[in-house]
Amino acid sequence: MSENSTTAGQIGPQGEKPHKRSMFTFWMVVLVTAAPFVVSTFFFFVLKPQGKPPYGELIQPQRQVPQLQLTTLTGKSVDLRKYNGYWLMIVAGPAACGKSCQSLLYDIRQFFIAAGDDRYRVARIWLVTDSGPVNPGVFEPAEGTVILRAQPDQLKQWLPLAPGEHLEGPIWLVDPLGNLMMRFPSNPDPLKTLSVFKKLLYNTAGWKAKHLEPLP
Repeated sequence: MSENSTTAGQIGPQGEKPHKRSMFTFWMVVLVTAAPFVVSTFFFFVLKPQGKPPYGELIQPQRQVPQLQLTTLTGKSVDLRKYNGYWLMIVAGPAACGKSCQSLLYDIRQFFIAAGDDRYRVARIWLVTDSGPVNPGVFEPAEGTVILRAQPDQLKQWLPLAPGEHLEGPIWLVDPLGNLMMRFPSNPDPLKTLSVFKKLLYNTAGWKAKHLEPLP
């Protein structure tokens, strides 16, 4: 046997299995693509004094978007995970959506407008927690918001709530990688919420999704 022969069970650099090479390449691409987002988010939140954001609450550990039973107002099934790549601003509440609910929808619309050139990276989601008719007064403050009916029991398992808090009231953020990572309290301070959100967009400006699902 020549000195250059490879013994059974050994794979030299030139004989590397194509599958292993392709998987290595895939994970390197994932790492390089996600690194700016992960690192900038880490520095913005984790390295703050007291290890927390200036407003709102980090969700630790982060929670992936699960498979939820969601439908449009016309009854079409929707998988929320198809909006991976966007920053998702999520609010929830009953279809009757009174004054405080409409105010919250108006606020997240203003946050969206204030994002300026980064608006294309943001999607607003209102999860309707019952089967009642949607209050017609909602459609103006919710203009451009994705409205989906949801199962409240599923949402309570996924969306963290403070003691005594209801689904209607908080704002939750899902990052572009599909992680539920932050919660703003019920009746959030609009200026403080906007400040944190704009910093998030700024700190992750280098992270661009290759594909964004068109919003309805």
